[in-house]
Amino acid sequence: MRSHILASAGAAVAIAFAVPAHAAISIFNSPGSLQPAENVLVDGGTTGETVFGHTNVSNTGVSFLSLSSGVDLQALANGQARVEAIGGSLDALRFFLTSGDGFSEVEFDLHKAARDTDTVDVTFFGSFGTETRTFNLGNGNNWFSARADNGDLITAVAFDTSGSGVGDIRQVRLGGFPGSAPPVPEPATWAMMLGGFALMGAAIRRRSKVSASFG
Repeated sequence: MRSHILASAGAAVAIAFAVPAHAAISIFNSPGSLQPAENVLVDGGTTGETVFGHTNVSNTGVSFLSLSSGVDLQALANGQARVEAIGGSLDALRFFLTSGDGFSEVEFDLHKAARDTDTVDVTFFGSFGTETRTFNLGNGNNWFSARADNGDLITAVAFDTSGSGVGDIRQVRLGGFPGSAPPVPEPATWAMMLGGFALMGAAIRRRSKVSASFG
């Protein structure tokens, strides 16, 4: 199982906040740490060693590759788009952009660890090199995310569990594709920006009145 992907032999089990990895990548295992711009929608009903999907905004192709010998994948799109192993738990998988390009942000959920599975090695590949971290797994949602900094990009993400695996991988989100437009601010962000502009305008008007009174 551990032979499926590169693993860091001395990696400590992570706790539920940001884990410093490399100068160019930050890794998290708490929900909501990142919110990449695009959801990945899988091509529902497809099966095989590799199954495919695409992002919901830019229609960027995404590939999911089984790393377990003889284990095929199944893409499910009923409600929450997710990928699982056919006939058992999902032990090891790698996903990446089908084009081979990179992205700067990723988030995903490994759902429902099997009884014999208590940890997972998550590996991020990219222009920064390779970074692997070991995390505890629970019976429910297990969130993981990462952000590449300083112009670096993530080119693939893989995981390999300590046991038979998890039920599925779901709610994959990606963002920061090269050349993509910056995300549109949320309504609350717009409100804060407009409020700031209003305060700046009021301050300028007050300074103008004070200057005029002494003119």
